[in-house]
Amino acid sequence: MNETDGLSLWPILGIAVVAAVAAWDLAKRKGLNKRRWAATCFFFAPALIGLAMAKSQQRPGDTQAFRNRWTSLAAYDPEIKAAVDRLGALGPAAVERFRMAYGDVQTKEAIPLIVADIERRWAAGDRLKGK
Repeated sequence: MNETDGLSLWPILGIAVVAAVAAWDLAKRKGLNKRRWAATCFFFAPALIGLAMAKSQQRPGDTQAFRNRWTSLAAYDPEIKAAVDRLGALGPAAVERFRMAYGDVQTKEAIPLIVADIERRWAAGDRLKGK
């Protein structure tokens, strides 16, 4: 047998590696298990389609796009800035919890309710539950 007989393994291996790298990156963005998806797509590249259609496990407030937006909101939006200043007295964890809760609803009407809930929880000593 010579080199031209049959299929070469290199193109198949290349597709597998590209699928695994793409799966790793996509799973990372969606907050899914990176290693599991990379291994699955390495051995079965069409699984990448399923990963692309999979729902993200990240909360909206935890995405990089919202984090970038949050910087501007916390600095320039008067209602959010006031809430951040008020919760800043409780510490950075309270501000982080507010960011995540606001990211979930993203409505200004909820700001007073979120602040009141965080203050109530902090007063009761519930600082780590619900993360």
